[in-house]
Amino acid sequence: MTKTDRRLIYCINLCFFLYFAILLVERLLSVILSITNGVPLYGTGFHGYVYTLVFVSIIGWLVYLIAFCRPNTKALVKPNEALTFDKLILASGILLLSGMVHTEYTMSALQFVSYGILIIGILLKVIMNHRQSRNKPLLWLSFVYLVSFSMAIPVMYETHLEIHTLFHIFEAGASIALVAVFTYLTVLLFDGKDDLFPVWPILCLVVLDTPLIIMRWNEEINSFVLIFEILSAVLFLAGLIYKKVRAK
Repeated sequence: MTKTDRRLIYCINLCFFLYFAILLVERLLSVILSITNGVPLYGTGFHGYVYTLVFVSIIGWLVYLIAFCRPNTKALVKPNEALTFDKLILASGILLLSGMVHTEYTMSALQFVSYGILIIGILLKVIMNHRQSRNKPLLWLSFVYLVSFSMAIPVMYETHLEIHTLFHIFEAGASIALVAVFTYLTVLLFDGKDDLFPVWPILCLVVLDTPLIIMRWNEEINSFVLIFEILSAVLFLAGLIYKKVRAK
């Protein structure tokens, strides 16, 4: 392993922990501000779900981190060139669930900073994989697709639709499922896979995102999710076309 690779491994590990720290601070501050400003955390079914998911996600992340990610934690002080990231990626997925719900005092800017740092960590791993990749264009296309996919995961906001209960239940399930798919795809990328274009993840995205966009269309168009859902579908098709052309 080269000196550059060792540095990249350390930086990737650091990116994950910076992501953890920033998102954790943002989530805790949002809860504290909600409490101090008199927001009834369990005043409605929606609020009850949101704050419960935040608490469960943070506790689950902390337990998992302590139980399974000690080598990564130690590597912050004592670099370890044999470091692996699968368990750390799972920990990031657990904590990400807390960021998929909008509390009364969500700080979107801090959330975007934390997600940006996570994406930088993934990018550094792609740079590491680039040298040994058998299909470098597909690897980079997979990375862009993964980022787009992550942006298409819906964040839960309260709605006042007549079918708001059904909508919130469906949105909660969709958000959790797509975080799981994103986490799985990230594990594949870190395991050295160049091809993140099996059919089932994009089907999950389209099947879960589209009804949410349609149901809320007359109240508020979720243009952010819509744009990245379309972009993810286009990138998926580009990946399929590229593989077919290359196979000829």
